[in-house]
Amino acid sequence: MKTVVTLLFCIATLGAMAQSKDEKILIEKTYLLSHTVFGSKDSLTLEKLFAKTATYGHSHGNLQTRKQAIDGASHNQSTYSDTAVSNIKILIEDRTAIVRYLFKANENKKDGTVIPLNFSMMLVWIKENGDWKLMGRQAVSVK
Repeated sequence: MKTVVTLLFCIATLGAMAQSKDEKILIEKTYLLSHTVFGSKDSLTLEKLFAKTATYGHSHGNLQTRKQAIDGASHNQSTYSDTAVSNIKILIEDRTAIVRYLFKANENKKDGTVIPLNFSMMLVWIKENGDWKLMGRQAVSVK
């Protein structure tokens, strides 16, 4: 049994080491984006994360410009609980990356309504002056 546990630990360690520097950065930025939009709502952090011409798509079909998305997120009066990001998959091609993941949370509206959120997310990141910036985001409701 001890050998099996050791083997599983080694496999997990190798898998973590197999991630490229860019993959690690993209995972960190994906978590930071989620935390900022659904938690701190800090507009300065969003300004740093978003590319100059970013677009931000919502699950209900609304598409926002960079400015609209930052203003909307930073002024959103809902709070979010039980947030979870899972099943992250990354595809990098030169200076462009696609990050897909599942997002779940409860949206607690100002009127006391609680709405469960279950989204499949797709983020498009581009390298802008050597730093990964969010170029596009699209949320799709998962039933």
